[in-house]
Amino acid sequence: MNILFVSGHPAQVHNFRNVRAELIKQDHRVFWLTTPKDIATNLLDIYQIPYQLLYKPNKNILSKAWTLLRNVIWEICFLRQNKIDVAITRTCPYTTIAAKICGVKHIIIDDTEHAARKMKIFSNLANVVIIPECFDFQLRSDELRFLGNVELFYLHQNRFAPSSIWNLLNTESDTRFAIVRFVKWDAWHDTELVGGFTLDQKRELVARLQKHMRVFISSETELPTDLEPYRIQIPIERMHDVQAAASLFVGESATMASESVVLGTPAIYIDEVGRGYTDEEAREQLLWMYRPVPSRDELKSNEPDWILGGVKECIEKAEEIASSSFDIIEYAKRHKKWIATKIDCTAFLTWFIENYPASAKQTRENQKNDAFWAQFK
Repeated sequence: MNILFVSGHPAQVHNFRNVRAELIKQDHRVFWLTTPKDIATNLLDIYQIPYQLLYKPNKNILSKAWTLLRNVIWEICFLRQNKIDVAITRTCPYTTIAAKICGVKHIIIDDTEHAARKMKIFSNLANVVIIPECFDFQLRSDELRFLGNVELFYLHQNRFAPSSIWNLLNTESDTRFAIVRFVKWDAWHDTELVGGFTLDQKRELVARLQKHMRVFISSETELPTDLEPYRIQIPIERMHDVQAAASLFVGESATMASESVVLGTPAIYIDEVGRGYTDEEAREQLLWMYRPVPSRDELKSNEPDWILGGVKECIEKAEEIASSSFDIIEYAKRHKKWIATKIDCTAFLTWFIENYPASAKQTRENQKNDAFWAQFK
């Protein structure tokens, strides 16, 4: 077959790169389109994945509408010229419209509820939508659910084995350290959110953590002079190795929090809204979730019990885990039990693409069949 992957966010490169490799092994022709985001294109270059660029809009509505039209027309030509049989994307308006016009089969993978609600009109146009079992609302009546999360596409033990990072960090191999992640809050699906830590709260978090362990900051934004020395300086493709070796993750990124959990690293996540996958990890006591409000007293009355408080409690929990009082052995037991319930998502999606549309029927008929999912573990 002629197969197309389309990526936007850098994490989507990781989502699909192993599936691409498996399909190429089976002699399929695989193409890749991406929006021109620095980290995304850098990752594609690092993994030696040939790609072509879509147009990128500016922030204003007129630019977005014009870019939508340009990309749809460009993709229509691309799909026809390369005789694409099936396209696989996260929710992507350009590909959805172009594939519909060209009669190309279109498979959407989604895992972010508040983004999916905004883009539901496009997911309804795709041939099939595949979402994690923990997705917390019904996107389509015929949606398909899989036993995993998106991070398991690239961090499942069948796909990833951590490499040593101590030389990269210029530290000893028994050094305990925390990864702290601050995001930019400019993604289109974050535009209505209030953000995470304030600058003073960032300073307090780092100060309290460094009493117990080293601190490395990964930040999309500029850091003040006093925090800049904590910025981690590593090749971007080595971050998962670092997360696997860390003793703690604290941050505003749902993706990196969930990646840390998959890798067996305790994670603290602060955000105004959660995700189905972080909710599940919080219920399993593998991740601790907080809201960007001053304290527990400011929480909304209808917050679920796995929302543990505001920034005050978040920083206190971070220091607790950083200290010697945290039971990492018990955490490891919970993680082992949880990860055993999940599948190798790359194996599943590769099979699904190669056997579509029969695979959609089989998946729908076996959603609750343990023996069906066991073949992908």
